[in-house]
Amino acid sequence: MISAEKAIECIVANVQPLGTTTVSLHRALHRVLAENVVASENIPPFDNAGMDGFAVRDDDVRAVPASLRVVGEIPAGVNPAKEIAPGEALRIMTGAKIPNGCTAVVQQEWTEIINREEVKILRSVQRGHNIRRAGSDVERGATVLSAGMRIRSQETGILASMGKEFVEVYRVPTIAVLTTGSEIVDIHDKIPEGKIRNSNRYVLSALIAEAGCELKTIAHADDNEADLRNKLIEGMRADILITSGGVSVGQYDLVPKLFTELGVEILFSKVNIRPGMPLIFGKRGATVLFGLPGNPVSGMVTFMEFVRPAIFRMMGITSVGKKYTLRAKMGHRITTKDGKRNFLRGILEDQNGVLTARTTGSQISNILTSLSKANCLIIIPENIDEVNPGEDVEVELLI
Repeated sequence: MISAEKAIECIVANVQPLGTTTVSLHRALHRVLAENVVASENIPPFDNAGMDGFAVRDDDVRAVPASLRVVGEIPAGVNPAKEIAPGEALRIMTGAKIPNGCTAVVQQEWTEIINREEVKILRSVQRGHNIRRAGSDVERGATVLSAGMRIRSQETGILASMGKEFVEVYRVPTIAVLTTGSEIVDIHDKIPEGKIRNSNRYVLSALIAEAGCELKTIAHADDNEADLRNKLIEGMRADILITSGGVSVGQYDLVPKLFTELGVEILFSKVNIRPGMPLIFGKRGATVLFGLPGNPVSGMVTFMEFVRPAIFRMMGITSVGKKYTLRAKMGHRITTKDGKRNFLRGILEDQNGVLTARTTGSQISNILTSLSKANCLIIIPENIDEVNPGEDVEVELLI
């Protein structure tokens, strides 16, 4: 049995980014850049107005109120032909190009419009006021986005502003899911005595979608060696195969045995955590395999802590293994006393300016509703067996 840290190290060492491909910007969201994006032009490309108002010479408005003659208007998208002379102003719209002679833009709220040909400036402004300079966002030749960055909506906007219709990204892994267990029935089936619904199928599908991937195949096998073997072989055609259930030491826990028979190199089979200790990680050729425990919470926690980093690594994300956590005050006493790293389902809330965490109640690994109530995982290290109210704890946000 290895620690959570060693498990992550093992995963990162044995999983590499996949090849690259080129996609249109419309399909780039959540993908990872495989190229540095260098600006071929300034953004914005010209000096422009930051607000609706009047383009002026700052020398003309040092003493206010100052009356100026309005000699025209500059809408956005128009190349101004007129230069502002002393004592003149041009009405200008947000984003419009700054005309020659203009050194400041006075927002309309600081003016009094006398008539179509005269405006009174009520407040003095400094040179450059409300002028957005060319290249103030991005300068030509600058590396704006780096390989390894995940493309979010804001990066999509940057790429669009740079005219990038197509971008080079890392390939997204294909993922197969195989749930196991003769006690499992699908959601559209009636439940006979002794059976339960297959929630893991849908939990794992949702987690994979949240990670920015799509399922290649999804299947279910009963506790039957022939059926399970055939479906494992089919699933190994994907980049990642995730099985659910059948990984412990029971008579019908057949996944470890069949992994070995099918030539899977098992790199670890237990992690010193709760929930989710019976977690298998292995490789067969180019396929990465995860055998997750069947209890719903255990499966979900092990996916988030171990499978997701592998997916992100294959997608080309460079910060794999670096979790974003917060410190909070524990709201009540908890004990673990099992020598494991515990991931407790928790609720993080602001209590009079202090981040406070409390558990959702029962931490039994089959109670999925306790995870639905949670907005964080409270992480209790292996060497801590008791946390008292007010003591610091590490929390990982569930978003």
